[in-house]
Amino acid sequence: MFPIGKFTLAVIGLRFFGAEGFLWGMFFGHMLIDRSIIRKLIKQYISRLDDNIRILLPYRFYKYYNRIDSSLFGILWGGLLGALTFGLPGFIILFLLGHFVFDLPDNFFANRFRSLFETFWNRHWCKILGGIIGFSLKSNLLIFAGVCLGFVADYLRLGRFSHKLSLGLLSHFWSKINFVKLYLHSAEARKFAFVQAMAGLSAKLAKADGVVSENEIRAFKKMFELTYEQNSKVAAIFNEAKTSADDYEKYARQLGLIARDNLDLKENIIDNLFKIATADGSIQKEQLDILKNTAYIIELNDSNFDVISDRYKPRPSSEAQPLQVYYDILGISPNAGNAEIKARWKELIILWHPDNASARGASAKEIKKHTLKMAEINNAYQIIMKSRKI
Repeated sequence: MFPIGKFTLAVIGLRFFGAEGFLWGMFFGHMLIDRSIIRKLIKQYISRLDDNIRILLPYRFYKYYNRIDSSLFGILWGGLLGALTFGLPGFIILFLLGHFVFDLPDNFFANRFRSLFETFWNRHWCKILGGIIGFSLKSNLLIFAGVCLGFVADYLRLGRFSHKLSLGLLSHFWSKINFVKLYLHSAEARKFAFVQAMAGLSAKLAKADGVVSENEIRAFKKMFELTYEQNSKVAAIFNEAKTSADDYEKYARQLGLIARDNLDLKENIIDNLFKIATADGSIQKEQLDILKNTAYIIELNDSNFDVISDRYKPRPSSEAQPLQVYYDILGISPNAGNAEIKARWKELIILWHPDNASARGASAKEIKKHTLKMAEINNAYQIIMKSRKI
């Protein structure tokens, strides 16, 4: 749902301020919502609201709500926003646009559109801003000047001049002191550098037991939300690194520089690497050695490492760690992503809802069994999501 900020503010801006409002709405929607933590907070709020509705909703309405939740968010968003801003024409246009952009997660063309649209904005927002300022001032000359200045700013921000320079030390020096990149793009650049280092180290870790499995690749992909362009770059790093388990230390050192004094981030790094290592079931000695040395390189204390390591130690079923019990109730792996867990929870609600048993003419004993099981399922889901800070 990442274009929601751009589209929402653009439509509102168009309604109240015309073409200028449309352009400024698109820009502020990208910078303040789609490119910030606000988009994630909106997504989490909608997810929590959906969870509460599902827990309280009577079963006879559940199947109708299921259809709305799975394929009608964009239609409702577009229809409501369009009707409120532009009446019937707006309702029709945004109804169709919302369905295409938000309700077709598995459609190739919709996915391609979302990825390319977001990549375009991330690459060119300085040019866009310069053009918008010139347009607002109603000057063709200022539009041209704004786009030109934006072109330079985007090159500085993305560090592309350093690739054009073939002067060795000068190029390296420029990449370090690029003030525009540091000022405008440092947080995003640092985040992507973190993902790249994690990709390389994860591939080395996966290769340590002999072969990189599909489960290990899937476990890594679930950890990060990437744009189409970023995904291709990370895939290239992962594929290159997975050829050998050697020389993993360079990635660990990069992560150490990024994490520095951030204890939470250091623990998160080791925890995610354990998820990769356990994706196939058990951790091999070679993988554990890499994990221990990585913790040493990023300067994570042994006691913190031991606490994380203890979560992933195999135990007899009678000694299962508490959180694993809740995953077992849902019948899903701890390595599953949040979307998979929620999908499984939805399936179990349909299967064990007491109203469903009652509609089939079940006995009072069976209905009570369904009621208790339903409470157990809901409790397990809520505890798991709370543990993931969702």
